[in-house]
Amino acid sequence: MTSFGGKSPAAASPATPSTPSGESNRSKSIATRLTDAEFAEVESVAASAGKKVAEWLREAALAQARATGEEETTDTVLLAELLALRSLTVNLFAVASKGPLSDETLRRIGTYADAIKDQKAEELLARKRRQSAPG
Repeated sequence: MTSFGGKSPAAASPATPSTPSGESNRSKSIATRLTDAEFAEVESVAASAGKKVAEWLREAALAQARATGEEETTDTVLLAELLALRSLTVNLFAVASKGPLSDETLRRIGTYADAIKDQKAEELLARKRRQSAPG
């Protein structure tokens, strides 16, 4: 099995002999096997974060392990689309109650819903985080 840089895990040595504080007590390791495609995906994400694969994996594993379970996993894309539907419904009823809808009015209402959906989703999630924050 090869790893980052094409070296076998046993032959891979640290880039520098000194270790940052906190790493000197690390004596345990976790091994896993990935397909080439999975490794490339992990390597790409780690590089995008400006981290080495091992560092990124350690942080991801610890974040998952330390999660309290109280955090909601909300699909922000789905939430944004639901908020867009809400905006469409409210605005369509408001305008339709005054008379017939033109094609242009329908397009404007749809464009408005698309324009605000992501911002509204982020605002809602931020508000929920503030409400559930301890203290």
